[in-house]
Amino acid sequence: MANVAPVFGAGRRVAVTHRDAIVIGGGPAGLSAAADLAQAGREVLLLEKESFGGWVMNLEWVMHYPAQGERVTGNELAARMIDHAKESGVRLQHGEVVEVESYSRMKAVTCSDGKAYSASVLVLAGGLQSKPLGVPGEQALAGKGMIHCAACDAGLYTGKTVAVCGGGRAGLVEAMLLAKHAAKVYVLEAAAQLSAPAAIKERAQAHPKLDIRCAVRPLEVRGEGFVTGLQIAEGERNALLAVDGVLVHVGFVPATAYLRDVLGLEEDGHVAIGENGTTRVRGIFAAGDIRRGSPRSVAAAVSDGAAAAAAARRYLDELKQ
Repeated sequence: MANVAPVFGAGRRVAVTHRDAIVIGGGPAGLSAAADLAQAGREVLLLEKESFGGWVMNLEWVMHYPAQGERVTGNELAARMIDHAKESGVRLQHGEVVEVESYSRMKAVTCSDGKAYSASVLVLAGGLQSKPLGVPGEQALAGKGMIHCAACDAGLYTGKTVAVCGGGRAGLVEAMLLAKHAAKVYVLEAAAQLSAPAAIKERAQAHPKLDIRCAVRPLEVRGEGFVTGLQIAEGERNALLAVDGVLVHVGFVPATAYLRDVLGLEEDGHVAIGENGTTRVRGIFAAGDIRRGSPRSVAAAVSDGAAAAAAARRYLDELKQ
């Protein structure tokens, strides 16, 4: 049974349920860390702001994992990892963490819905988030046609027209996922040519539902209550594309803004770590793409999560002594 502990946040004292560990982020690193901690008998809460499984869900195929020579779809692998975490005893819960506080023997987190949680250790595994376009209408229409996850939301755009901004690997993969349901998918790349690997580029260029346009710059997301169009600059000409949704993949940044006050971050927003995912704050560990130097692979993320969990277990043992 979890204990009830006081958390001091936003100028008030709030009673919350205290657990051994909170894992922030439900991708491969977070699910791995959470499952390992739970299997060791720890009470674990995993908080994920979007879809459990993380970026793995957007991979058509994962090669050579979990075993050399094996091939599995991203959706299937994510489902396996989620099931494993649940079977291990992890409590999976949706929540966007907006604040982290560190005390001598306790860490506290606050979510955007105002709910607060506390634990003896934190494992940070929030990964990366897409860079915004930075154009008018993008923020105003967030959640109203601005697509964050093709695998999660593609079904909402059945028979509709959508635009994907970004012609790299991630952009083309998600465009093809959306095309399984959408009637048409514009792929818009600011550079003169697509930057995706040749094999993915060839598949995308041959796809009957994809309208690929290079040297195109998005200017404004249009809509009232929901996305209805995307204003673009194509050469010397401006045009309005009638679309029902817009997905942005023009690069990634670490999802770490909420950590700046408690951890201090590297200039580009990554978390600096030591051995086994330790950070500058005792009792806080980091794993996966959130850290500097991550190779951004499933195997590396799972390994990171396991290492952070092992270090977190040792820290919890120290607290008991």
